[in-house]
Amino acid sequence: MQYFTTDLRDGTCVLTLTNPPYNALNSDILEEGAGLLADLAEGPPAGGVVLTGAGSDFTRGMDTKIAAKLSPEGGRRARDAINSFCASLHRLPCALVCAVNGHAIGAGGIMMLTGDWVIAAEGAYRIGLPEAKAGLVFPSVPQAVLDHWLDPVWRRRLALTSQLIGPEEAVAAGMADEIVAPDALLNIAVGRAAELMSQPGFVACKRQLRAKANAEIDALMA
Repeated sequence: MQYFTTDLRDGTCVLTLTNPPYNALNSDILEEGAGLLADLAEGPPAGGVVLTGAGSDFTRGMDTKIAAKLSPEGGRRARDAINSFCASLHRLPCALVCAVNGHAIGAGGIMMLTGDWVIAAEGAYRIGLPEAKAGLVFPSVPQAVLDHWLDPVWRRRLALTSQLIGPEEAVAAGMADEIVAPDALLNIAVGRAAELMSQPGFVACKRQLRAKANAEIDALMA
């Protein structure tokens, strides 16, 4: 793997996006990530999955410099890649905990919304969905994720104003579930994933909870 590293910690797979300096996304990264998630879905780790970013950012979303130069064919590939990656995150049949270590912008915010539990590190970084400011629209699968998992008031506020918020506001918006010290982030995230998976009915309840959204995503991906 070129852009993702995996580390098995007591049965939990820590999946780390690594593309310095900002962990910006492009088609190659998204396709690699979707393939890796498909493999994890085939053999889910007993302790679930933790998703985080290397360095000081979770991800600042799509690399806008690359996106601005894409041909029509390249643009279609990028949309297909982000749809596939987000769908793979959303469909993951085990616990998915997002360990947000820094800026989570655009696709980073969508990735947070695919998690079963989201832990944000304390810090002065920003979280948001500034596609409108960047002159972009949400691809179909990210839009479905937004529709199902973000409160309508906050969906309107964040998607239409491109407002960026801090970790505390992200908890208020329902994009994050708890805030912890940065040096404890990964250990707590691994523990939360294991706790979720320790429940005998977790996998079945997750499947039930996500059935409508997954059916919509499956139709969009068909």
